[in-house]
Amino acid sequence: MIRLIGAELRRACARRLVRWTIVLAVLTVVVIGVVSFFNTASLSESAYQQRVRDAEARQVAERAQVTACVRSHGVGPGDVKIPDDVARDCFPDGRIRAADPRFYKRTLKGGVSGMLGVLVVVGWALGASLVGAEFPSRSMTTMLTWEPRRGRLFAAKVVATLAVVAALTVAVAVAVVVVMLPAYAMHGGPHRANDPTTASIVGLMARGTLVCALASGIGLAIATIGRNTAAALGAGFAYIIVLENIVGSTLPRYRRWLLLGNVIVFLTGKDGGGEVLGRTVTTAGLFLVGATATLLLGAAASFRTRDIA
Repeated sequence: MIRLIGAELRRACARRLVRWTIVLAVLTVVVIGVVSFFNTASLSESAYQQRVRDAEARQVAERAQVTACVRSHGVGPGDVKIPDDVARDCFPDGRIRAADPRFYKRTLKGGVSGMLGVLVVVGWALGASLVGAEFPSRSMTTMLTWEPRRGRLFAAKVVATLAVVAALTVAVAVAVVVVMLPAYAMHGGPHRANDPTTASIVGLMARGTLVCALASGIGLAIATIGRNTAAALGAGFAYIIVLENIVGSTLPRYRRWLLLGNVIVFLTGKDGGGEVLGRTVTTAGLFLVGATATLLLGAAASFRTRDIA
């Protein structure tokens, strides 16, 4: 079994899709690092506080201008409703804020979280392709002449796919943190009470790795049942874009029984996160593992009984 898994790992790493995914991931990580560094700047706390005082002074002046403008249009202080044309003339378009160009830990966590969201979709596509492409190309038939025990072969493909996607996720998440560290070291702002801790970022990376691996397992299972990559990608698009959005928006109480709702809770690491009420982080993780295992068992049964040729 170890040799079989090793062969599947080598086959997966030799796929052009996997290699191009790695290349695109490297380019994306580099862009994230460059943008993070050049879109932030160092600033002393005293200089920032001066900006805050200046912004507050401008807000006071702006409120005075708005009051004078409204009164010049004949609207008194006791009037509840302000006409739209008066609002357009008197109220400013934006809000005055004190610009803070410094890099905070929440930005670091946001970068990791955003990348993990992309990697979930990538994991689904890789899981679908690594198995789905073998049916139309007849390479699955060739593999079965070397290893006729279908259960062992399917298990090896599952282990190899999950391992490749998990390793890719860990590598990319760590790389995102590394490329953002120069911005944090050079332009980092002071620690704030709501800033994430290092442990929370590591926990996010661990949960994201599990979700990406599970997504690849779901993609693999659907591709095995449908016998091509398009089946998994089409099913994923129809389910996530159509069914999940419709049910999630019209029946919010059922969001905790949907894949996307549980992914949101699990990745945020907060019970009821993303307004998915009635779902804890632990139960969300168990739900995702159970859903993936159920689909993989169904795919294994289909793979064992259906004719491959």
